[in-house]
Amino acid sequence: MASAVGLFGAGWGLLTGLSIGFLVLLGWRGRQRVVIAMSAPSSPAQKLARHGELPLMTFESRELDVEQEVAGALAQLQELAHLHRIELQVAVQPQLAMWADPCALQQMLLGVLSQAMERADGAAILVSAGWHGGRVQVVVMDDGPAGDHATLSSQLREVAQCTALQGGTLEIECRKLSGNKVVLRMPGPVAQAAVPTDADVSDEPAMHGAP
Repeated sequence: MASAVGLFGAGWGLLTGLSIGFLVLLGWRGRQRVVIAMSAPSSPAQKLARHGELPLMTFESRELDVEQEVAGALAQLQELAHLHRIELQVAVQPQLAMWADPCALQQMLLGVLSQAMERADGAAILVSAGWHGGRVQVVVMDDGPAGDHATLSSQLREVAQCTALQGGTLEIECRKLSGNKVVLRMPGPVAQAAVPTDADVSDEPAMHGAP
């Protein structure tokens, strides 16, 4: 009887060890798949886990017209702009395209622009977009009071995470006396053969005021 119990215990221990090893292998495989997905932004649909409290998201990137995306975000924030008496200026390079998920890009733009409007109460905001270093760059500048870099970084943390998961970067600059600058850089269209040079694009971007 004792030998049977010992044999059963040894078998159970072996089975438990194999089960734990299998679970560890599954966890490593899952992590490997996430790393591969994050390194391949051109995939039509990617399920990526955002860090912290952010839920699992699915990004479906496509070629987007930057001028239309910026105009759409500003249209949603029209009431906020009037509330804070914001003077808006927009300068977007003609025929500028970006590779991003449309829903995610709108949320990113809304996050950056709404924060700028709340800081620049009664002041002006310039939104510009163009090619920079082989990437598409959207810059939001305000001439309101200089913000605290740590605070602003915390407020835009989710935007920065969403940007990074799509292969982009978010830079924040708070000037000493007044004014703040947020730079969103994203990949250009993957189907594009080459990044346009200075000779391929107009030196004067399309500029217009936004209500």
